[in-house]
Amino acid sequence: MSTNPSAMPEKTRTEDLPLISVIVPVYKVERYLDRCIQSIVDQTYRNLEIILVDDGSPDACPDMCDAWAARDCRIRVIHQENRGQANARNNGIESSRGILIGFVDSDDWLEPTMYEVLQRALEEHDADISMTGSIMEYSDGHQVYLCQPNVHLIMSTSESFKYVNLPGYQTIAPWSKLIRRSVLENIRFPESQRVGEDYQFTYDVLAASKRTTYDSTPLYHYRQIEGSVSNTPSEVTPSSYKAIRNMVELVRQKFPEQLPFALYGQMRSMVSLYDQALVTGHAKERQWRDFARDTRAFIRQNIKAITESVTLPHGRRLQLKLMAISTTLYGVFFLLYKRIHPERSK
Repeated sequence: MSTNPSAMPEKTRTEDLPLISVIVPVYKVERYLDRCIQSIVDQTYRNLEIILVDDGSPDACPDMCDAWAARDCRIRVIHQENRGQANARNNGIESSRGILIGFVDSDDWLEPTMYEVLQRALEEHDADISMTGSIMEYSDGHQVYLCQPNVHLIMSTSESFKYVNLPGYQTIAPWSKLIRRSVLENIRFPESQRVGEDYQFTYDVLAASKRTTYDSTPLYHYRQIEGSVSNTPSEVTPSSYKAIRNMVELVRQKFPEQLPFALYGQMRSMVSLYDQALVTGHAKERQWRDFARDTRAFIRQNIKAITESVTLPHGRRLQLKLMAISTTLYGVFFLLYKRIHPERSK
């Protein structure tokens, strides 16, 4: 068989594949940055534009980014004053040239085939977004899989709002996704939020897509750094909870068949947000007492409609039942559970 590149089938030649722009916000990750970039450079899908956005990092990261750009012509670096991850991602989008867009957090790393798998799924199913499973990586070496095994989904816009609200399927995070530029148009990350900006962005992107795919094979490694937001009981924050409520209203108006799943997503976020208040010691404050009361009322009002459509795990049923009976009793049992199982997140 000839090894002459010109004899290769056209679709296998790098220059004939669609350009993927991989956007990496970089801030205070000098210990992890090399592994992250190396895992992108080593992708089996070669037609990449790798945009490193140095968000005013005060450590060695700016020089490391420049050194990587000197080594690989596919890498470009944007240096900017610190404006937060949302702004860094948005600047990456504006600067990018690819017709497909991906995001990577600069302390994480990828399996070598990730973008090849995601791009193939887009093409095979004429989708606007393709998604992969992920693994939480802890410093002591243990791993937590963020997905149900052997799940392969092709979803309409409506169905995507079902599965985004079910734990163990697709995540909110943009880093598990490959997105067509045509879907983004004017969709950007909300820069007024320093935490939880992923929620509104992902809901907007799902709403703008005609078809999405999901393969739970874990190809993304999500590093858990002690003291980071991702090690709190949940990544739900007050700002992301507002986005979740907006999502519920969107579903109510456009995809009412998925409303029980959207309500379940809101219910989980309310409980998780109250869990944060319990763990951080703020649950006795007036605003959180009021929030606990609202959560209890929401569960009582919606649990019947939810359980008619959503199969809840036994542990989740007990959790919601306890919260509906007494928020005080729930707080006692939750803190006891966290003391016995500090390694588990909600």
